[in-house]
Amino acid sequence: MSAPCPILGFTVRIGLHESAPESQGAALTQSLTQMLATHDLVASGGGRRQLLFIVSREGSQATEAERRLVEGWASEWSDVADIAVSDLVDLGPAS
Repeated sequence: MSAPCPILGFTVRIGLHESAPESQGAALTQSLTQMLATHDLVASGGGRRQLLFIVSREGSQATEAERRLVEGWASEWSDVADIAVSDLVDLGPAS
């Protein structure tokens, strides 16, 4: 029996700056989810001042180009939060 195909995706960790109101966190989250939807990606997760999202593609693999796209988006929010985008990882269940 062959191994299942990996489910490639990545994480986005967001820490709002102390000076940023929580409303900016909501705006940042909305911006991220809209940008991901435009590229047929989905995110699960959330938080208030410390946010964690797992980004993937329904029925397919997220790509390195999409991960870099999110890094570009993150740079636009650097005045509001520290944002780290992980490398691509297999999000499937561990054997």
